[in-house]
Amino acid sequence: MPSRIVRDGILESEAINSLNWEAELFFRRLMSIVDDFGRYNALPMLLRSRCYPLQFDRVSDETILEWMKDCSKAKLIRLYKVKNKPYLEVLNFNQRTRQACSKFPAPDGCNTDDRHVTAMRGGARSIAHEDEGEDEVENEGECSSRKIKLPKSWKPNEGHEKIAAERKIDLEVATVLFRDWAKSSGKMYVDWDATFRNALRKWLHEHAALNRTTATDATGSTLKKWK
Repeated sequence: MPSRIVRDGILESEAINSLNWEAELFFRRLMSIVDDFGRYNALPMLLRSRCYPLQFDRVSDETILEWMKDCSKAKLIRLYKVKNKPYLEVLNFNQRTRQACSKFPAPDGCNTDDRHVTAMRGGARSIAHEDEGEDEVENEGECSSRKIKLPKSWKPNEGHEKIAAERKIDLEVATVLFRDWAKSSGKMYVDWDATFRNALRKWLHEHAALNRTTATDATGSTLKKWK
């Protein structure tokens, strides 16, 4: 089961406190099983077995569906479909991602219509192999196909600026180093923002610190600035 950072802000959240007790408990349990991007399979029977492993017979698929709808109405989760398969995503998950690729398809550009909850009532309930290999990417082929080279339009965001300030990193130099590293090695990732964030926390701090007199690349060589 993934490790999660639980913040005290959850106790003061108006959205969470708008749920009834059972739906709130479901949401809290849901947070412990979603991947680093806050996503998971939205099949009711699968959620029953993962969120209530010792109380499986005390919770019904219909109840899980109602709780998902309640969480969606409270804007705590997003319900969507990819290739006619239901998924969910916890909104504003704000966890430190250890992976550049989610275990589940992203909702961007997909059908995020909550009506799939109703459509699943009375439908097929077979979940064979749906949760097989949970610690791996659910569909490695799909994930790999979404990997791209660093876009020319990519630039650091406010989150990167905050990390750079906290770690005393020269963001301009770090960006140059990161672009050179990405282009020279032909790297391809699904989420370049997450990749840069991880780089700031790891190797870029050493090569682009504000107190350095000269900047170095990932190999330790002096970085040349072209005019």
